[in-house]
Amino acid sequence: MGKIKFLAFLLLLGIILYYWGKPSPMKSLQNDLANIGSQKKSKEKEALNQEEETTIEEETSSFTDDVSKKIKEKVESSVLETIQEKVFGNSNKHEGNSDGGTLDDYIPYFKNNTEIVRHKAFILNYREEYEQASWVLHRLEKEAVDGREARSNEFIEDPLVETGSAHTRDYSRSGYDRGHLCPAADFKHDKELQDETFYMSNMSPQNPDFNRGIWSNLEDKIRHWVINRKQLIIVTGPVLKKGLQTIGKSNLIAVPKSFYKIVYDPSTEEAIAFIIPNEGSTKSIKSFAVSINAIEKLTSIDFFAKLPDDLEQKIETNVKIEDWF
Repeated sequence: MGKIKFLAFLLLLGIILYYWGKPSPMKSLQNDLANIGSQKKSKEKEALNQEEETTIEEETSSFTDDVSKKIKEKVESSVLETIQEKVFGNSNKHEGNSDGGTLDDYIPYFKNNTEIVRHKAFILNYREEYEQASWVLHRLEKEAVDGREARSNEFIEDPLVETGSAHTRDYSRSGYDRGHLCPAADFKHDKELQDETFYMSNMSPQNPDFNRGIWSNLEDKIRHWVINRKQLIIVTGPVLKKGLQTIGKSNLIAVPKSFYKIVYDPSTEEAIAFIIPNEGSTKSIKSFAVSINAIEKLTSIDFFAKLPDDLEQKIETNVKIEDWF
């Protein structure tokens, strides 16, 4: 205790001696004490500001991290949705507008879609056991009507069919035409696309009276429709089943007893379908109009499987001839 008092005495003595020689000792002491207090408050304020800045930085960092995290999640979600749509498809997505989506949006579902062949002009499913396609999908655009490209008439094997397509010689002296499923005249505006329609994978044995008669008339009628409808999605194919008559030399090609054609307008969401026997006919085209469901039952093919269920049901169940004729 005595040491503390002695140290306090020395401190007081030092202060007195320090200020004793100044002109106004008490005023100088008061000013110095005020400065000390101000510096203390300044340091406290600085410390407080640093603490606030640290807090703001932490909050800003936290906010930035949250935003970055949300952006990252959004981007990842978008990327995943895109991958899912492109790779796996999206059965609920519907391109019900003037652009009509892509042909992939309209690929039929069929348990025997064993060999999907993609050309620029069309997509088809080749059935090796029948040596022809079970369906051919293409888009008819208004521009094709005014096209002036001449037919090449060069029937060739399809290089993209892994099992090998039929040969043109398989039709020689058979009594049947090499009948187009996807019409060459639907691509008169583009020679490259039109030439693709002469691949033998796009051919099916057709009775000459059928091919050059009512079938040709139906194709002409559809090209007339597209003038006012801008574009149409078309699926065409033979009705294939076991036990059909065959033609061919190196390949046995089944001769279908009937053919189907489905026409869909994506802008108006209207559709019409036909089943026509593989023979000449003088009947009107509309007399062969049927529901898409009728063709599905006959072929076991699910058309427009990627459209929303309510739309698919509407266009496949109803037969509204008045919308087209």
